[in-house]
Amino acid sequence: MSWYFLIFSASCDAVYNVFLKRTNSFHDYFNLFFAALFLSGSVIGFKKGIENIPLGIAMVVWSGVAIIGTILLDIIIYKAKIDFKIAFFMLLCIVSIIGLNYYSNK
Repeated sequence: MSWYFLIFSASCDAVYNVFLKRTNSFHDYFNLFFAALFLSGSVIGFKKGIENIPLGIAMVVWSGVAIIGTILLDIIIYKAKIDFKIAFFMLLCIVSIIGLNYYSNK
């Protein structure tokens, strides 16, 4: 169950980054409210996730999922371009997350 909280937390962090970008120097209170909401979800989910996962492994997985989620949302929402190098290193990150998840349970 801790892994679900960790993935949820990282996903909230990715969405938080999008809303933070939209806040327009903190004058857009609608987006600022949702940024704070998703940041809260990120912190609470991370706290629940590290209850049964070692902190170092949880931090690496959380960071990787949040980075990949942020890049994907940037591509979908803001039409950012990615090249082969970015796609390659995102794939490496995904493989590393799967490996950490697999071998941390043994």
